[in-house]
Amino acid sequence: MLAIYLQNLMIKAFVFLFIIIFSITSGFTQDSFSKKKVVQNEKQPVKLMKGINNFSKTPENIHTPQELDIISEMNQIKQPESNIIGGERILELQKRLEATNSSTITKQETNPMGRLIPGSIYNSGGTDNLNVSDIINNYNSPVGIAVQVEQRGATAGKIWIALALVNGDTGMLARPDTLAIYYSVNNGASYNLHAVVPFSGHNKFISNDIDMEIIENTTGTKYLHVVFGYVTNGHYGQRLIGYTIISAPTPTYSGSTLIFPGYNLTSQYTQARITSDNARYPGNPYITIAVTQDSISGGLSYFLSKTCRVLSPFTISPSITYFPRSIYAPVAGFSNYDVVTDVANYHNGNDSLIFILSNYPGFNDRIYFYKAFSNSTVYPTANGSVSPSGNNLEYARIAANGGTNQIKLMITYSDNNNGDFDQWILTTEDASNWSSTALDNTSYNNSKFGDVIGRRNADGSFEVAFKNAFGYMENVGTYSFTDFAVTSLLHSVNTNYGNSYASPKPAFRYIPGDSCMTVWSDFYTTHSTGGCVTSNLYVKVGLEGFLNEVTSEHSQYVHINVLLANPLPPYNILDTGLTYLEYQRLENVVAFPRALTGNFYLVVKNFNSLETWSAAPVYVSPSNPEFYDFTDSDSKAYGNNMVFKGSVWCIYSGDVDQDGSIDGTDTQIIDNDAYNFVTGMSYVSDLNGDYFVDGTDMLICDNNVTNFVSTVRP
Repeated sequence: MLAIYLQNLMIKAFVFLFIIIFSITSGFTQDSFSKKKVVQNEKQPVKLMKGINNFSKTPENIHTPQELDIISEMNQIKQPESNIIGGERILELQKRLEATNSSTITKQETNPMGRLIPGSIYNSGGTDNLNVSDIINNYNSPVGIAVQVEQRGATAGKIWIALALVNGDTGMLARPDTLAIYYSVNNGASYNLHAVVPFSGHNKFISNDIDMEIIENTTGTKYLHVVFGYVTNGHYGQRLIGYTIISAPTPTYSGSTLIFPGYNLTSQYTQARITSDNARYPGNPYITIAVTQDSISGGLSYFLSKTCRVLSPFTISPSITYFPRSIYAPVAGFSNYDVVTDVANYHNGNDSLIFILSNYPGFNDRIYFYKAFSNSTVYPTANGSVSPSGNNLEYARIAANGGTNQIKLMITYSDNNNGDFDQWILTTEDASNWSSTALDNTSYNNSKFGDVIGRRNADGSFEVAFKNAFGYMENVGTYSFTDFAVTSLLHSVNTNYGNSYASPKPAFRYIPGDSCMTVWSDFYTTHSTGGCVTSNLYVKVGLEGFLNEVTSEHSQYVHINVLLANPLPPYNILDTGLTYLEYQRLENVVAFPRALTGNFYLVVKNFNSLETWSAAPVYVSPSNPEFYDFTDSDSKAYGNNMVFKGSVWCIYSGDVDQDGSIDGTDTQIIDNDAYNFVTGMSYVSDLNGDYFVDGTDMLICDNNVTNFVSTVRP
């Protein structure tokens, strides 16, 4: 028991230390309650700029008449009305094309990494099902999430989640990480483990470097194509891109490393992104993968955007068609593993690929565009750039809907203003004229690491999810769009602690009138949250025991429940939200799942503090959230039932048994724990949060017992 206790204490201490280290670089302002939340700015047009520079220099595509005939035949086979299904003939023609011009190289990779363990026989010592939509990861930390949903055939609506799970060790003796695949057949209410792939060697995932595409026809086997970044030698070796295909419903598997022509040991490969035209072509889809290569020369980094195609993806062992050259001419920069090239398929009369490049060192005030005819293996050509906001544009992601004559595209990106990150979107209805819109550009939320997904064959239907860091606490914000109009915005979908190594991922569910879904994680558990509507409320609360009266800060991140009570007798509880208070601000946003609208009493509860009601009903709704500050006056609590400490009005501490009164039974519990030298996190008798139960906790409780402190409510 002692070993288990010490292990848990070390885990929690590590998490707390990580938050503190992370917080040093976050940056925020203290006067958050003096500023209202900016929901969404007006759409503004963005000028597409074109000029001659290295980023506009793309490889030429020159074809002989014979090659054009081959390309034409490939395009005819690919059409939906073609009776040639599966891609084998297309792959044969592609190899004939390469025999004449050598502009691409098609090969099967033969460098396996990992082995498949079907979910039916995998035993990790814990549960693999979602409990209230929570995946228990058995002490493996999720550092990357990818989501796809089946949209064809009898299993349409089946949700697939790929998780990059890491062990906490590094170095030559480090244990390999694991890729885990889960699925849900009930719109995310519960999940089952489909398969796990433990890596070979000492390979370790790179955080937030995983993407997935599903390839499906109306019947038959479906294939999950997963790309991810990893590091060899226990996180001290080379950065490479892994490529894994897993079939369903019967799990079979292959996995390899993408070895681009010109590979060398000094280059670093990161930021893998994957897309397909499967929305338009169920029988003969193409997959496109884009990666970033950091080619180091003379101590400088030259970032190359490399791409490859899979022309016959209905198999677990496909041939891969590599484009040897970068899609642009690189320039010298400094090492930066956040340079990203994303890619999407759309249809504008012709089938098109669009690539976007962001965060190139020295040029990160712009997002660059490249386009290609997607039904042939040609290099994309430059299509200009935009500079929509600020001078540090990061984490740009693009999505399309993929259907016939569906041209609407959406990009989400972060604008880094000296450490204050804002989340934006770019939209276009013709792939040429772009407009920008701010999703969150407040000074008190750091909004970043966003991603966007387009629902297949639903023009203008998109979902965006991003981290919405409130001080040092990370929340998950989401936006839903139908025909580019905002249909849902949620400031926080995480009903629990949300700090994580992994960024949230947007998805769709197949429920009439309720198609929103977000997959997010904390340090050890991945969560699936469905629903398009919730009520959010920002609250500020001081807890007497945890508050340092000199600094006006809590001693730790304290979780509270905020309940909504009917304003009329008998004041029944109607909804419950949970949040962790940011320890310096004493505040955070609460998510109420039932999405009620109206005036309600707020009831604040904490595991060792006194239940406290708001002085009057507070308006709550699913629209722009309100703010309620308990700390600036005792008149904010019903019956003025708070205590003044330092400069903060606080909720009383000491109701250890949660019976609504601080009395001798509470002091007895604290006295017993103090006598037994109880130490550790989250003990109800540790009123000041210093991880020791002692006389200081007794003093807090004794003072409140002497003053006959108890709950005051309507």
